[in-house]
Amino acid sequence: MAEEDMAEEGMNEILRKKIWRKLQALPEEKQYEVADFVDYLSSKYASRPAPGADPFQHFAESVHRGLRRTKASTTAVKGTMKVLGAADRVFESFREAGRGFLAELEAGTPEPPPKDDRPPPETREIVVD
Repeated sequence: MAEEDMAEEGMNEILRKKIWRKLQALPEEKQYEVADFVDYLSSKYASRPAPGADPFQHFAESVHRGLRRTKASTTAVKGTMKVLGAADRVFESFREAGRGFLAELEAGTPEPPPKDDRPPPETREIVVD
């Protein structure tokens, strides 16, 4: 979940920063344990469902769980997650472009007029024997 999303959902800003700071100080394996513990607490005590992640995020989390469940090497997990992170950044650029396109479409922004500085194409007759 992005930091902005947590703030929008009403998490106390000081608590959010404290959790983030302490999480960053932990070794990677312990960060996974924290994530597992948060999942457990959420399933047991959450009064409302967590805000939905995009489908690619769910996919990446499933891949990560599968790798950890099969006891894949740390190097394999890191490499796979690095590739999935890069793919997510590519998808995000496409999502942003799509949002921009939809915003322009909704605003009714006209297309720029075509440039007339090129001569029109020649017309040619095609003869088939």
